[in-house]
Amino acid sequence: MSNPLKVALIGSNGQLGSDIASHFSQSARYQLTALTRADIDIRKADEVARVLTSQKFDVVINSAAYVRVDDCEQEVETAFNVNAISALEVARACRDIGAFCVYISSDYVFRGDRPDPYTESDIPAPINIYGTSKLTGEYLVRQTAPRSLILRISSVFGKAGASGKGGNFVETMIKKAKAGEPIKVVNDIFMSPTYTYDAARLLDALLQEGASGIMHGANAGSCSWHEFASQVLRLANIQYPIEAIPALAFPTKATRPMNSAIISDRLADISTFKMRPWQEALAAYIQAR
Repeated sequence: MSNPLKVALIGSNGQLGSDIASHFSQSARYQLTALTRADIDIRKADEVARVLTSQKFDVVINSAAYVRVDDCEQEVETAFNVNAISALEVARACRDIGAFCVYISSDYVFRGDRPDPYTESDIPAPINIYGTSKLTGEYLVRQTAPRSLILRISSVFGKAGASGKGGNFVETMIKKAKAGEPIKVVNDIFMSPTYTYDAARLLDALLQEGASGIMHGANAGSCSWHEFASQVLRLANIQYPIEAIPALAFPTKATRPMNSAIISDRLADISTFKMRPWQEALAAYIQAR
């Protein structure tokens, strides 16, 4: 067996990062160094360079992000510092040590004004600060790191979100229903849910195949948030009404894409790995929680 790849994972205790850390640490293919914010503050360029160049990493996975979409509208500098400038510093470190750079991006790089899901070849056109900061990060990584992979995911749900990260949409729906609180969910915004456990396995497969460039990594299919919420309660064996409301009835600081569903037109040509339908992924999450 060849020597395991030395992998640095930034944001290892995040919702996606925790599942990447769990999956990669169990594989003999990787020698994982899990980095939390306590280990590396990606907003400090000198610290990024020091930590990442201290070892001869083969791969650096940057899953750290500022993801509070509404807050990004006011905290613009923070959004760009974390999602773009920090991504640039990580990419520079990767270039300097010859490491492969993985940047986790978002479906919010798209405008969302069409009925069809977006593929890797579609031109991004973000409509909020968060999406713009993530797209800027994409450009800076691709420009700086000679070898890189941009993995776009969307509407994530995973174990870390349910525990240490203040919850996720799935847990929020279950909590509200059990507490008897009224639940109102928009029914005219569509997306592709992503189970972080599946995204971690996809990333493993992509690294094995040497994939590069832009890849979409959501679970298969799309749905409205109301449909997703309804499926959550059904799978959790909870009978509780969920009121369907239009997005206009639930104003937010940040404008959301009306349809940010994503699909990969590259994966089948690169790997035998398939992202299962979101319904199956959600059922697996509910069963494992």
